[in-house]
Amino acid sequence: MRWLVLIVALFLGSQACAGAWPREAGHAFIDLSDDGYRSKLYAEYGLKNDITMGLEVTMPRNRRLPDVVQFVQHPIWKFANGAILSGGVAYELRETTAAGRLPGLKGVSESAVRGGLFFGKGFGSGHKAGWMEVDVQVERIVTQDWLGQPWSGKFDATLGWKPGDRALFYVQAQTYRRDPDPVSIRVEPTAALKLGRSHLVVSPSFGVKGPRDPRLKLGLWLDF
Repeated sequence: MRWLVLIVALFLGSQACAGAWPREAGHAFIDLSDDGYRSKLYAEYGLKNDITMGLEVTMPRNRRLPDVVQFVQHPIWKFANGAILSGGVAYELRETTAAGRLPGLKGVSESAVRGGLFFGKGFGSGHKAGWMEVDVQVERIVTQDWLGQPWSGKFDATLGWKPGDRALFYVQAQTYRRDPDPVSIRVEPTAALKLGRSHLVVSPSFGVKGPRDPRLKLGLWLDF
């Protein structure tokens, strides 16, 4: 039933951001994952003129409704050395972030807008290649009294390597800050094994600052 809610939300809606490289026009990517704390569906689709649009739906445990993010992204500058800088905007509808501190607000919705810059650079070519990416996003709640709301920020740095046709590996440092909470940092290595047009994905993670609970995320990537 949980995955049915996510799939329905995908077709009703239009992470949540694609990263620096745009999705090729007419091509789609779907990522289904679960880490024991939440189930997630991430989807993106390439439009003409290097525009990527997408949706991320997250269903945390012990929640009745999911958090839903819709986004659109486009390259800003393509460098001569192959690097790329993209920008994106997103809109999220979710349960209020104050519900954890104020139980009386549990189930109350809030809206947030997000803007980001995404820089990526590839290394090598052919079947053995690597890449790095840096993502910076800022967010503000806009449901009410938006001028008085604090800013939130997210910074991710990724280093990846593809040693051949069938596998790829990367490690990502994830940094997040939302007032009045302190900064949290997690490190998440990922291994993906290609099976036809899909990948089986394993992503253990651990906290460096903030919650340090170890997690294990299992996922499936579909590319078509």
